Amino acid sequence: MVHPAPQTIVQLKDIIKSLLVDFQTSSTSSSLNHSIVSPPALSAHRQNFLSVFASIPGIHDIKYCLECAAREVLYDIITDFEGKPSKEAFGALYQLFDLVLVLSELDISDPQLPFAIIEETLDTQPIGGCKQVFLYLEARIERLTVGVDGAKGKGIILLRLCNELLRKLSKSEDTVFCGRIFVFLTKSFPLSERSGVNLRGEFHVENKTSFDEQWRSPMSASPSPGSETVVDQALNDSGASAMELTTLESIDACHRLYTTLWSTQHDFAEPTRLFHKRNLDHFKASLEVVIKAFKAAIDDHGQSLSPTGLDSQRGTKRKKSETEREVELDSYNPKYLTSRELFDLEIRDLVFRRHILVQFLIVIEFLLSLSHKYKRYLEADAKNRSVQFPYTLSEEDGKWAESAKKDIVNALNYKSGMDGLLFSRTVDSVLTREKNWIKWKAENCLSFEMDTVSIDNVLVSKIAGDENTKVSNKLECEMGAPALSNVWFESESGMPAMIDLTQVQRTALPDYKVYNQAIELSILDKDFATTNQEREEIEESISNKSWRALRVASRDRFHFFKNLDEDLSIKSLLATEDGLTAEKKDLDKDLKKDRVLASNLSS
Repeated sequence: MVHPAPQTIVQLKDIIKSLLVDFQTSSTSSSLNHSIVSPPALSAHRQNFLSVFASIPGIHDIKYCLECAAREVLYDIITDFEGKPSKEAFGALYQLFDLVLVLSELDISDPQLPFAIIEETLDTQPIGGCKQVFLYLEARIERLTVGVDGAKGKGIILLRLCNELLRKLSKSEDTVFCGRIFVFLTKSFPLSERSGVNLRGEFHVENKTSFDEQWRSPMSASPSPGSETVVDQALNDSGASAMELTTLESIDACHRLYTTLWSTQHDFAEPTRLFHKRNLDHFKASLEVVIKAFKAAIDDHGQSLSPTGLDSQRGTKRKKSETEREVELDSYNPKYLTSRELFDLEIRDLVFRRHILVQFLIVIEFLLSLSHKYKRYLEADAKNRSVQFPYTLSEEDGKWAESAKKDIVNALNYKSGMDGLLFSRTVDSVLTREKNWIKWKAENCLSFEMDTVSIDNVLVSKIAGDENTKVSNKLECEMGAPALSNVWFESESGMPAMIDLTQVQRTALPDYKVYNQAIELSILDKDFATTNQEREEIEESISNKSWRALRVASRDRFHFFKNLDEDLSIKSLLATEDGLTAEKKDLDKDLKKDRVLASNLSS
């Protein structure tokens, strides 16, 4: 490559600045969402740009020369920033970005030049300036990301500048901006893009958690044979009370919990350590201790307690308001401190307890993925052997893992109400999706994209759809059915008789005594039945008619139901009605006699 002379770069630089003045775009900080020169109009500008650049002698590689000149113009714009840049200053930057973008679309400059210029700008700006530059990326995403490939070209530059920008940001203070960057990457690359996938199944073993592993409390010291324990010595020397002894035991338990909990961070960073039985047994014991301690840190009302029982020494605990509780749940801690002095406060933090339990749950899911059943499912279509581990979980350890998973979920929901249920369900949904991604990764990240349907297939489908939905003037089959025709023409009181009935006559309910007659006929049929299937059908018919009869009778004879037998049969209803009717007749007869006798006495 022949390097251009400095005079050539200066001339190109002047031309770019003159083009910026005449370049009509909407590149202002307040109107970034408007479009720049439309793609159909680009071809008309290509020859004009080429003729302008061709007027400069000594250009052997126009793309390289344009890149050098564009960087020089960028440095001039950035050096003009004084203190906090204004919207007008960033407007000049946006205008340069748009010009470089149009030149790359016209294939006059290198396709990677827009991202290279933007990356250079991000390296010179603080966080506030990076947010303003990123607004341009979001506004021009459709044109900047045409033909982006994560493995080559401008796709590599895009990934690099986004990763470098993420390293600058604070995960706790710039969470929204980090989310915008991830959303931008999601829109820029297809879902099946493998550039951000851990294809080899590597763990972040460099993530070391430092804590005081040699912590030893006085209570945990082992006494020598024949000597007094530390507790007995404390009671004899200082006359410590039973309450003070309980406090010492609580402190010692918290010391042991501190060492146990933070030692599991090694397993979280490198779960393959659990392939050794000694480490797995230690992990099992640690999980049991942590779950018990976390449950003991919650009172009957779901509030956090002090794990050491030293609330009386620290003052009365103020009850959290709902607003404070919401702020606590929404807090984000990228990495917790491991100081022993802070451990008591961390145990009392609901977010911390959930943070630790979710880590345990992730490791348990990893162990369950190593069971014989799941490995057989995963290896069915597996092509990527890097994410498959040679270790297979034993049946006994698999049962323990299933039980441990339930214990962790119960600990997440323990006295937490609906908030705990919602949190545990959300975690379960995330882990379920993660299983699907792992299988997709084992299948060598097959593309989700489908081929575009050809025009010929669309036309064939359209013609077939039109033919199937076309309305025919003449029906292929005549209306009606043979059985319906027989009822219409041969039955004396069939369909023709139904036409003459009124709506009330058609919908009138039969008397319940009609059902009783039908039931009696069915009982007779049952006596003559020859097969079990026939008897069952008749019994079902009797039950159906009895239910219908009682339903009809309930409309105006419901007061008789209290006197029915336990079987609630229609025969019992008839007997009850007949008995009450006979009693009423006798009562009326006696009442009539009394009236006649009273009339004779009065006369």
